[in-house]
This record gives sequence, C-alpha cells and structure tokens, in this order.
Amino acid sequence: MHDNSFLPNYGDDDVCSSSADAMFKVGRLRETIKRAFRDSLQKALNDVLTNAGLKFYTHQKDWLGDGIDCEILKIGAKGWQKGKIKIRVSVEFCPDEPEIEEAPEITEPESPLDDIRRMINEVKL
Repeated sequence: MHDNSFLPNYGDDDVCSSSADAMFKVGRLRETIKRAFRDSLQKALNDVLTNAGLKFYTHQKDWLGDGIDCEILKIGAKGWQKGKIKIRVSVEFCPDEPEIEEAPEITEPESPLDDIRRMINEVKL
C-alpha cells in the first residue's frame, strides 16, 4: 500500500491523543488502518463494486494496492490507453484554526512634522 498516505507528515513515534482519553503512537494507528484496508474494507469495497456491475478486478487487494489493469478510451483520443486504476486513501491531521484575538486599537503617534505644519499654517494666516 505504498501509494496510500496515512499521516504522512508524522513519524511512527509521534503520539496522538483523542477526546476519549485514548493515547497511541501514530505508527500503531497507521498499521491498524492499513490492516483494516487490507482486510474488511477491501472486501466491502469489492462487494459494492461487484453489486454495481463493476466486477473487473482480478484480486481483492488490487484496488488499494498496485491497482487493476484496464484500458480507457478518452473522447477525442486515437485509441485505448492502457494503465491501472488505483484507489488512493489519505489520512491527515488538520489542526484547528487558532482563535484570533482582537488587537487593541492602535493610534498612530503624532508626527514630528505636525508641529512644523501647524507653524507654517499659522504664518500664512
């Protein structure tokens, strides 16, 4: 399952804690997810695809593994293009956006030129 990414920005020894007071290493979560895809989820996927009339897989692990051989005929193309169909899965950690505190209103300091401008205006009058 080298094409699927499960928390790619984290190492196996990084730790995750959930609201259910569970704490586990990312590596353990990663391996558990991979095992689930190899076993029950792969079988469920194949069952759904077969029931939908898309039974053209050759081996249960192919969809999530190396892919299945197929050909695609694209509109406007000169012929069929051979390749593989793969289902890729990504598990990511999305950090919450930090709350933005309203900054106090900043008043600009008086410019040293303001005094000179006042003096010039007084002389003109």
